[in-house]
Amino acid sequence: MTYHEWKDLALFYSVESTQKFLEKVYILNGIDDAKKNSFKNSERFIYFLKHAESFYKQAAYSPLEIKPILLFYGMAQLIKACLITRDPHYPSHTSVLAHGVTTRKRKKQNYCFSDDEVKIQRNGLCMHFMQHIFGQSDTVDERYIMKKLLKAIPELSDTFYFQQKECFLTKVEKEEEWISVPEDVVINYKMSDSRFAEYMAHHFQWSFAKKNEHGLLFEIPPQDTKPWTSTSLLYDMGKDQYFIPSQREQFLRLPEMAIHYLILYNIGMIARYETEWWYELLTQHISDDYVLIQQFLLVTENKFPKYALQFLLQF
Repeated sequence: MTYHEWKDLALFYSVESTQKFLEKVYILNGIDDAKKNSFKNSERFIYFLKHAESFYKQAAYSPLEIKPILLFYGMAQLIKACLITRDPHYPSHTSVLAHGVTTRKRKKQNYCFSDDEVKIQRNGLCMHFMQHIFGQSDTVDERYIMKKLLKAIPELSDTFYFQQKECFLTKVEKEEEWISVPEDVVINYKMSDSRFAEYMAHHFQWSFAKKNEHGLLFEIPPQDTKPWTSTSLLYDMGKDQYFIPSQREQFLRLPEMAIHYLILYNIGMIARYETEWWYELLTQHISDDYVLIQQFLLVTENKFPKYALQFLLQF
């Protein structure tokens, strides 16, 4: 993460500008004492961003052995910067200071990262930013398997296809608040057109408009018009292309920023506490996990800060 790549986030490195920015955001969000809270939080906001920058810059020049740890702590600082735009009193109590995610006890033999899982805890940073930034509070105690989380990162689709010769994502065409879904998706979901429309309306508040030669046309809710808040659309930043899962069981109903957090938390914990397995993976390339982890780290190192920036610049 070079200065050139961070320069837009560095625009906030002024107490004067940041105080005005936070006051505007607090007023828009209906938060009391906007001026007082913006004055209180302007320096904290800058410190979170600068600390994140330090972690990301170090990660850019660090070996793979420790890169996940640096990226995770940089990500956490970016989340905190985003969080105080919605919760000016963060942290109001100590229970939100934990990471908010747990991993299951690892098996010493035949451990496979792709089959590992994480669980979101009731308290901690994860649930707190899910509630305040994305308005989601129904993921407490939910468990997520790494393979399923990784498949929701569109930039990894080529890696999965190379390894498994299977496509897990299908292209959709997006234009502002409209999405065109090809007929192939409906067939893969084993649904009729009307049942598919009902399914998307029930789970994602998509509103069916019409069917044409390109497929089914839907109007999507505001949260799905932005890639960093969408819980249904998956966005490949490099290709500027939107996707949805090729199978309905692959829907996670999580924003991609949360998906990155869950994956990176687990990789970071492995790098810190599962040293033997971690170094066997890195030095012996014992499984496909090595490539998936390496490719994911390349993606999240660049994509997550850009999503954080887009979140902040929306105001």
